[in-house]
Amino acid sequence: MKMDFKSRGTLNILALSGVVASLFYVAHVVAGRIVWSNYNPLAQPISDLTATSAISQELASMILYGYDFFNLLFCLVLLVYFRQVTKLNRTFYAGLVLKAVAEVLSTVGYKLFPLADTDWTSSFQNNMHYAITGVVVLSYIVLAPLLTTGLAKTRKYPAMTRFMGLFSIVFITSGLLTVIVANIYPEYVGLVERVNLYSLMVSNMALALWVFNHKENPKSVTD
Repeated sequence: MKMDFKSRGTLNILALSGVVASLFYVAHVVAGRIVWSNYNPLAQPISDLTATSAISQELASMILYGYDFFNLLFCLVLLVYFRQVTKLNRTFYAGLVLKAVAEVLSTVGYKLFPLADTDWTSSFQNNMHYAITGVVVLSYIVLAPLLTTGLAKTRKYPAMTRFMGLFSIVFITSGLLTVIVANIYPEYVGLVERVNLYSLMVSNMALALWVFNHKENPKSVTD
């Protein structure tokens, strides 16, 4: 179906930054894997690719800047769009605010404290990296249900509500399983972590396309 960009608002178009961000994220994983021929995606987490001691660090980190830029732009677009163009309710918006805070924290935090090495040794830098990851994951465990509940309250977007509900289940379950598998079956922690992180990328793409196709409908906030 042909897209009529002239009929769309600037924010609707800028929402596609969420799609671009996700593509950059996948690109940094693929490029890092190509450079690091011995990298094991089943056992190693994605963050290993940008660890200070990793051979893939320079290339993967460079591509990741693209993800960081478009991801933060996407968060800003969501905040402005659902504040000034289409207001749903405070529950949904609280989820968006928490998402923006989590993404800023991960962007700045991981730049300041990348993994020092791929052995995941106990050092100040690595411990800070773990702490940031824990806060970000906990934030998403809270914000995913907020977004789902907020959409459900409107009773206007059943498909998107079901999708966000499914995302909440997949993200929370895979996040908890990552911790468990890391301690019991470390040879598969990379696989489980990918389910967790790629579900987040898919959710960003879905939100981006939803806003891109969303019709402007400014209304008062409902709770």
